[in-house]
Order: sequence, then C-alpha cells, then structure tokens
Amino acid sequence: MSTEIISKPYCVPSGEGLVNFWWKTGRMTVKAGGGETGQAFAQLENFDPRGTATPLHVHHNEDETFYVVEGAVTVIVGGERIDLGPGDYLFAPRDVPHTTIVTSESARYITTISPAGLEELFVELGEPVTDAGQPVEAVLPPMPEVVRRFAAYGVEITGPPLSLDDLS
Repeated sequence: MSTEIISKPYCVPSGEGLVNFWWKTGRMTVKAGGGETGQAFAQLENFDPRGTATPLHVHHNEDETFYVVEGAVTVIVGGERIDLGPGDYLFAPRDVPHTTIVTSESARYITTISPAGLEELFVELGEPVTDAGQPVEAVLPPMPEVVRRFAAYGVEITGPPLSLDDLS
C-alpha cells in the first residue's frame, strides 16, 4: 500500500461522517478513511455505553491513538493501565497488546489508525445506522469469525475483552 500526498482540504461537519454504523454495543463513524488521506490514516468517532470493551489485541500493521472527548475510557496497553478522561490522548504503538473499556455511563472518543485500511473491516462487520434506532443486540460476529477476519488485516486477538469487574 502506497501513501499518496493529498493536497486539498477535507471537512466533515459535526454529527456527520463518511459512514455511520453500529459496532459492538455502540456507534462508530468514519470521519476520514484511506481514500481521503492518501492511506496515511483513518479517523473514527466512537460513541459507546458503559462496559463497551475490545478484546486484548495487537495491531501488526498500524499504530493507534485515542482522544477522549466525553466520558472515561480505560486502556490497558503493554500491561499498563491508563485511565483517560476528556481531553486525554494516548498513543498505542503497533505490536504492543492493548484493550479498552468505557468506564463512564457513556463515552465519545476519537480513534486514529495509521496507516489507514482497518476502518474498512469495521464498516464490513458493522450494521448501518438507520432511523430505526439502535440494535437490541450487540453488533459483533461470533468470536472465531472476529479472530479470523481481524487476522486477515494483521490484527491478532490475544485475549478476551475487559469487564468492569476486571478493573476493581
């Protein structure tokens, strides 16, 4: 994958995105994908309720950052617990295991993946947002399929998601 230089501005208004979809127990919006950034990065806005968590995983192809806008998110990265609140930023380098969990009633945070590409998998596995409201069940394929699909993108699932009880 080559990175091309983008020389034109790109703006996404508040509340909008390229794609809005349900993922896990929350909503994800692609604000910028590889097509908009010359594959340099993808940026995702996450709106998740309390307890939404990712499995412990390792990105072998991309770095990931987290910027919390509202609420609280705990990240375990490289075995270290880091509690994030509004305005906090965290860099999680590739090849370092990490997992996240929302510890407030809800959280809104921005995830940046560099280089881009992985955002395409989230869109493939998610369920488009419609006016019908949020799905009753979590939007997530069975774990063996999640492991297989993420591995095809260079992401290794190495453990289960955190639970709020794990943080006590």
